[in-house]
Amino acid sequence: MKELRDKIRDSLLTPGTWIRLFFMVLYGIICYVAIFVIGIVILFQFGVVLLTGKLNQQLLPVGQSISIYIYQILVYLTYNSEEKPFPFDNWPEVNEYQAVNLQKEPEPPQKEKQVEENGTF
Repeated sequence: MKELRDKIRDSLLTPGTWIRLFFMVLYGIICYVAIFVIGIVILFQFGVVLLTGKLNQQLLPVGQSISIYIYQILVYLTYNSEEKPFPFDNWPEVNEYQAVNLQKEPEPPQKEKQVEENGTF
C-alpha cells in the first residue's frame, strides 16, 4: 500500500507531467482554432464548387496541411506521440495531394408526360 502511495506521489510531483498538461491545454485551444479555420476552408471550397463547378486548386494544399496539423495535434493529445506539432516543429508539408475530380452526375431520366383521358397534362 505504501509503495502505491509513493508511486502516485512521485507521479504527481513529476514536473514533466505538469508541463505536458500545459502543452495539452495549449494544443487543445489551437486545435479548436484550426477546426474553425478548416471549417472556413470547407465552406469556401464548397462555394467555389457550387458557383463554378471546379475546385480551387490553390486551396487544396491549404486544406490538406491544416488537416494534417489537426491530426498531429490529436496524436500528441492522445499520447501517441511525444513530438509537439507546430510551432515547436515544422508546419506539415503537402508533398503530393490527390484532387478529387468532380464529375458531372448523370441527369435523372425525364418522366414522360402522360395525357389523361380528358386531354390535360
